[in-house]
Amino acid sequence: MLLFFIFGTLAYVLVFYTGTKNADVSFMDFVRMSNIKNIIIFFTVFGLVYPMIGYVKQKVYASKPFDEYKEEVVRIFSQVNFVLISDKNKKMVFRPKSALLRLTRLYEDAIVVDYSDAPVLVNGLRRDAYRLSRRIQDYIRNIEKEKEE
Repeated sequence: MLLFFIFGTLAYVLVFYTGTKNADVSFMDFVRMSNIKNIIIFFTVFGLVYPMIGYVKQKVYASKPFDEYKEEVVRIFSQVNFVLISDKNKKMVFRPKSALLRLTRLYEDAIVVDYSDAPVLVNGLRRDAYRLSRRIQDYIRNIEKEKEE
């Protein structure tokens, strides 16, 4: 929420300085003319609600211990430009390689793969967590299907 406030404030200042300027209006006049109370309420509500709708935990099921699939999971993440940051306590943390992508996500971009228990949990931004958990699940299904044949 703090990062959202900081970036919102920067955007507000940027709008003033890049927008069409009236020579008679100073920045403080611009702030006084704006409804700051509503802006603060919006930032607060959005900052509190966004994590509830923007982040998910996806379950990935496997019939064998996840350690057997770990190498391939790292490869799957690297194919979509994520790098492994840490692998401690049976939790792998991945982040995007791109600094610009990280900035656009306000550095709240970690994908955590928790394989300490079954099912494996993939936590992170909704779109990434869905996409990557689906890729991992497809890989596991294909491996299990090949072994059955």
